[in-house]
Amino acid sequence: MARPAKFSDDDVLDAARAAVASHGKAASIAQIAAALGAPVGSIYHRFPSREHLMARLWLRSIEEFHVGLLEASEADDARDALLQSALHVSRFCRKEPATALALTLYRQPELLAAAPSGLADHVRQINDTADAALAACLRRGWGRLTPRRTRLGMIASRQLPYGLVRPYVGGAVPDWLDEVIEAAVLGVIGLLDADAGSR
Repeated sequence: MARPAKFSDDDVLDAARAAVASHGKAASIAQIAAALGAPVGSIYHRFPSREHLMARLWLRSIEEFHVGLLEASEADDARDALLQSALHVSRFCRKEPATALALTLYRQPELLAAAPSGLADHVRQINDTADAALAACLRRGWGRLTPRRTRLGMIASRQLPYGLVRPYVGGAVPDWLDEVIEAAVLGVIGLLDADAGSR
């Protein structure tokens, strides 16, 4: 009878997240093994390479981030949904600094161009659900989708909050940043309202 594995994939991913938090994005397999409290061979038993492990950590981190994002985007009032989606960025990074840092390991287009074997589809589709939720929010609040409305929605819910939070990722995210995000997003919502009212 085979002996049950001592460490799960999630245990290894947790250790990788801890190593990245302690040593930065260049955390080595040896540092990850130390965080796991296991020999290096235990890592390679579950993950074929460091690149594969880090890509899996990034994917899991995105999925964890999306849980609250999708909840926020489902608010009946589309304007509140867009605002809460943006505020989720700062709140998540404040509450989960190690996972937030792992989110910065890759950018989707770059990882897709060099995705480890077997992960390309997962990387390609990782944001599909969030993109669909944003599209539904925009339709709910401002009618038909147009390139301009889609672009404004992306700016409000992602580009603005990401850009404002980025300098603090992995550390303390100040509470006052939420006020800045809210003010910026309300400005974009005003542009969406004006766009919808003019057509």
